[in-house]
Amino acid sequence: MTTRLLTLLVCLFGLAGTAAAQSKEVEVLYSIKPPDPSNPKTKDDAPQIEATVIGAPNLEESKFVLKDNSAKVTVELKAISKRVYNQGNEPLALAIVMNGWEAWIGNDKEVPEVAPDAPDRYPGVLIELRAALDKVNFAQAGPTGSVGTVIIYADTVSERVKMGPLSNITGSALGTQKDYFGTTGKNLVAGVTMGVTRLAETQAARKVLIVICDGSDINNDTAKTELAALKKEAQKQNIQTFAIIYRGAMSEQGVDVISSMIKNPQTVATAEAIASAVEGILQRMNDRQYLVFPGYDKKLKKGFLWDGKSHELVLKYEKEETPGVEVTLAPIWSASAPAGFPWLILILGLVGLLLLIVIGIKVFGGKPAPAPVMAAPAAAAAAPMMAAAPEAPKPMGPAKTVMFSVGGGDEGFPIVGWLVATNGPDAYKTYRLRSGGTKIGTAAPADIVVNDGFMSTDHCMIQCSPQGFTLVDGGSTNGCYVNDRKVTKQDLVDNDVVTLGKTSFRFKSIN
Repeated sequence: MTTRLLTLLVCLFGLAGTAAAQSKEVEVLYSIKPPDPSNPKTKDDAPQIEATVIGAPNLEESKFVLKDNSAKVTVELKAISKRVYNQGNEPLALAIVMNGWEAWIGNDKEVPEVAPDAPDRYPGVLIELRAALDKVNFAQAGPTGSVGTVIIYADTVSERVKMGPLSNITGSALGTQKDYFGTTGKNLVAGVTMGVTRLAETQAARKVLIVICDGSDINNDTAKTELAALKKEAQKQNIQTFAIIYRGAMSEQGVDVISSMIKNPQTVATAEAIASAVEGILQRMNDRQYLVFPGYDKKLKKGFLWDGKSHELVLKYEKEETPGVEVTLAPIWSASAPAGFPWLILILGLVGLLLLIVIGIKVFGGKPAPAPVMAAPAAAAAAPMMAAAPEAPKPMGPAKTVMFSVGGGDEGFPIVGWLVATNGPDAYKTYRLRSGGTKIGTAAPADIVVNDGFMSTDHCMIQCSPQGFTLVDGGSTNGCYVNDRKVTKQDLVDNDVVTLGKTSFRFKSIN
């Protein structure tokens, strides 16, 4: 009885430990989605919270609940929408690096130059691998904008499938045995180097390297050191790395230098197993879900406290809870009086306009006609007539922001512009643009300094002139984007979305 009890306790603690480990593996990244000010139906709504959930089970959105652990009164809201990885906005860049040595590829069926009884006739892996990879749906491995390349290495290195849409990667794209006839050697390091380089050149949010090889290099001793250096470079570029080892008849048995870069490579014995391993890696990429939670539920009349302060948010699903993450709930908003400085500016502007009109009438309206003499009681009862307030001017549509001076001349007060960060650690921070020009980068002498590892020190400049505001790329590594379009020089229009590195800003101006 004692033994059975101890066994039961061990099992229970083991299950609890497993559940805790599974919970720790789940990662949640939060971002705030403010309402669209151009949509009159939702512009006064509370901000929404977007959660990128990595490693959680694939459940209906209603199964996910967000809770504010730091609130005095517990508030829990269910997700209102969900997207899977290939519906998201984190494009994938995939590089497959594959052994192209003739003896590994094969030459027994598609190379007429090799006689059936020739001693250098090898069956190889290509024909079976080509058919197996044709069954893998590479096009669905990532969201819109995902790209991929296939690199072949032997004595030389070549890009069999150039970096382009993932749909370009198929088994048939590998070609025939004839294409590899006469290749010798296996410069694994050179092939991996090209793969890392091609991935580093992309702007993709996620980068994956898959190496299909026999585990060895033309010079195994030096390859270990070189591959260890490539491992550091891949980590620097945030590249996930995987290796599949298939040992052909001519491969060096038992040699494994690729593990100097990629730990625990998967060893397989058939071409079909190579394709299955590749498909499994691509499925691992689909490890994230994108959930949207309301900041305030109008039906339940409850929501989170949008006070501009840090709150500990916890994601719940099934019987699991993720560790709390500190998130600043901003901009400030309440159900009774939604905040928003653009409305304050608009109201003040209209009040000022009305005051100017009243002053103008008083100053330029001339001497009023004398009122008729009335008896005291009648005069006391008479109500003064007031002119109807003039109709406010109708707002103009989107237009290019231009400079002008109040009161004429060249030294008047110009129209102002500013950037408002919409994500990252400085979300909702406002940056006033200088007259003349404003430099943006990650360190001085930039006028606007942004903590973003994907930005350059001198990333770009926004020039301010009488013609308006113009963004000019300063030769940045990752480029500048306006409304998701890469630009080197672009005139800015009010409400344009400017993306620098991984940080997005909304350009605002007073027309």
